[in-house]
Amino acid sequence: MIPIDASLAPELLEFWTKKYKETKEELDDLRTLVTCKVSESDEILEIVRSIKNTVDEEASLRQKLEVAIKEKEELASRLARLEAEQRVLSRQAQLSVIQARALAKEATEQRHLAISQQFPAIQSVEHLEQATVTFTDHKTIIKHLPSRFSQHRLQFVVSPPTSLPLCVPACGRHGFWFYAPSTMPFQLIAEMRPNEWSYLGQYVSEPLANAEMKLSEWLSLDEETKMAHCSRFAALNPREDRHLVRQRYDTGEWKIRCCSLQCVGYDKLLYEALRIAAQKSTLQPMLEERRTPVRNNRPYTRARARQLREDRAKKKGSPCGSPLAQSQRLPKKVRLSPKIMLKLES
Repeated sequence: MIPIDASLAPELLEFWTKKYKETKEELDDLRTLVTCKVSESDEILEIVRSIKNTVDEEASLRQKLEVAIKEKEELASRLARLEAEQRVLSRQAQLSVIQARALAKEATEQRHLAISQQFPAIQSVEHLEQATVTFTDHKTIIKHLPSRFSQHRLQFVVSPPTSLPLCVPACGRHGFWFYAPSTMPFQLIAEMRPNEWSYLGQYVSEPLANAEMKLSEWLSLDEETKMAHCSRFAALNPREDRHLVRQRYDTGEWKIRCCSLQCVGYDKLLYEALRIAAQKSTLQPMLEERRTPVRNNRPYTRARARQLREDRAKKKGSPCGSPLAQSQRLPKKVRLSPKIMLKLES
């Protein structure tokens, strides 16, 4: 048995109470320390996670950048190949244009040769080099021509792109055009340059065998001329679409008929009449502008009318215009007749 001294009980109680408090405080400190360590660990873990995410994003961006750089290199290489192909195609197109123009020139020369062999040259026609007339509207010129030329068949051909080109070397020479034939003689006036017209002579036109417009000649025309011709054809044939018409001409499926222009005469009087009519059409607007009176836009009031009457009276020197003369005049009711006035005078 262990002897127990009751006198030591208060001291023991105080001792163990003190130990308990110290142990509890130490335990609380340990708990606080552990909590801080856990929070620090969570912060460290969060930082590590953010670093990992940043690294992953950088890796993804680096991969995308590498893919973009690779695509850029491929595009640059493809662009270089396309530019090289474009240069080759451009050279081929230029060569094709040169060849088409050469073939078109050759076709034109062949037609002129065939026409010169078919139609003899006209010796009675004097070829004029400067037979040009300047005007803008051929309808106005027709109005100013003398009446004796009303029986003439006048054919005005507008320059491209409005119309297809015609080929006549000079005034009074044979040539050809891409229009409908006409066995009846007509006077041909062609626009060689904008607003500059030439009277070429009197012609008859017949279809020219095996002389349709070549594909090279069609390709040598400018875009506006080709589209204008296709639009005219589609307007005359509503069932046809101008784009399909253009495609058929571009592929050579359709060809434009060529007709000869045989010169049968040259009317110098008509040329002089055209020149005078062009001068009249140029001077007429200026003469009309001079003849047009200048209108007075001032309002026509009674006071102004009275003022005008008084001004006219003053200019004529009439006494009725003065106030004194107006006061001396008798009213209508008291005016005497001529018979009474004669009696009074006698």
